[in-house]
Amino acid sequence: MPARFFYGWVIVAASFIILTVAYGVQFSYGVFLPHIMADLEIDRVSATAPFSLYILLYTILGFVSGPATDCYGPRVVVLVGAAFFGIGYFLLTTATAEWQLFLFLSLFAGIGMSAIFVPVNATVVRWFLVRRGVALAISGTGINAALLLGPILATGIIFWLGWRSGLMIMGLIGAALIAACATTLVRDPEVRNLTPDRAMAIGVDPYNCGEIGEEDAWTAPAAISTVAFWVITCVYILSWIMLFFPFVHLPIMAIELGYNAAQGATLVMTMGAGGIVGRILFGWISDCIGRLPTLYAALTFEVLAFVLFAKSGSLVSLYIAAAIFIAGSSAATSLNPAIIADNFGRRYIGTITGISFAIAGSAAAVGPLLAGLIREATGTYELAFQLGAGLNAAAILLLTILRPPSHRSRGEA
Repeated sequence: MPARFFYGWVIVAASFIILTVAYGVQFSYGVFLPHIMADLEIDRVSATAPFSLYILLYTILGFVSGPATDCYGPRVVVLVGAAFFGIGYFLLTTATAEWQLFLFLSLFAGIGMSAIFVPVNATVVRWFLVRRGVALAISGTGINAALLLGPILATGIIFWLGWRSGLMIMGLIGAALIAACATTLVRDPEVRNLTPDRAMAIGVDPYNCGEIGEEDAWTAPAAISTVAFWVITCVYILSWIMLFFPFVHLPIMAIELGYNAAQGATLVMTMGAGGIVGRILFGWISDCIGRLPTLYAALTFEVLAFVLFAKSGSLVSLYIAAAIFIAGSSAATSLNPAIIADNFGRRYIGTITGISFAIAGSAAAVGPLLAGLIREATGTYELAFQLGAGLNAAAILLLTILRPPSHRSRGEA
């Protein structure tokens, strides 16, 4: 096996594990939520507000983690993140008041999580050119594996140890695994005197990707001055506003429909299994027919899923909606760094992706809290699901105006 393929797939495997562990703990929050609410004697909105702030903080910090990855490499960035991740969840298990949720989850764990998504995806992008869609899809299935394994693990560990000891163990072991995998990350193949997959064979400058044919990649200032950057970012703002709402609220929704906590957790597991299939399938398709047609299909899946969620009154219908939702949302998320790299190159991919993710990902903080407020005001989640469908439909319409950027900068970032 050529060295570039060996090292490239090591990066993919390490990224998969890092994403599985980090998001496994994150997606378990919905399972821990009823226990936290009961223990601290707080309501739904008070318990989900720290989680929303946590999402907001770790996405905004993409402004820091992206450039840091380009400058110092992913190994250092992810190791620092692992430390904050472990400290945050360890301290969270000692919380006795609502304000401590904001400090331990939102701040400390949020800083740790900011060193996960952007650094590992930017690194995978740097190592792959021809098979970029598939590589990002495979590493990204770690997020779906997290959905599959995290909630059911949390359910069992709460049963045996209680929510405090259970979350402490998950957080500390998770931080150790993230740190171990971080030691294998290498910023780009040039560090090892290699090239991205098949870049030399097809005669492409290794620092240019996808549809880019000129020598110089885009600098971050040049990229953010283009219409294309803002169209891509705004498409994801619209799509990600309600992204985390189902992950947090579906277990509670199932309980409200008369099902038990374990059955509610299996809804999140369904999203994990559906996302693995959907992400890999859409990733392969994107390498064959292009990113944009694939993104149209993924967003359409999300619209359909939210419509089905709004009309669901049984566990079976929720399973179907959850599988469709995660197939579309997982694929759309995997396509994000690929689309950015296809348009702006990979030399400054960490910085450019970090800026876009910080802006668009911040919108995801709104969903869990907004859904909780809608549920408290109306007595159902139907309006929240309808809002999710409408926002993704708007994203599809906006995507129709995306055109490749026409001006290139040769300056330095």
